[in-house]
Amino acid sequence: MAKNKNKKLTIKYWCSLSRGSRERALKFCFPISPSIVEMLLDETPTKFEIKEGFWSVVFKRITIPADNRFYKTCYMNQTYLA
Repeated sequence: MAKNKNKKLTIKYWCSLSRGSRERALKFCFPISPSIVEMLLDETPTKFEIKEGFWSVVFKRITIPADNRFYKTCYMNQTYLA
């Protein structure tokens, strides 16, 4: 039986998440940097920004769960954040 794999995070999916979900995901990516979390929380990333800087960390670690639930994210393919 093939295991469903999580999908790569997209800008559209990121923007569709609630503010709380985005905040939890950012806190997992930057656990000791609350100022970075606050800075990125209400920003919309661009394609260029997800290749470099803080957004690249987020888009490498956060994925879309295989079950396609629109209220969840997955951290490092192991921890599901609702």
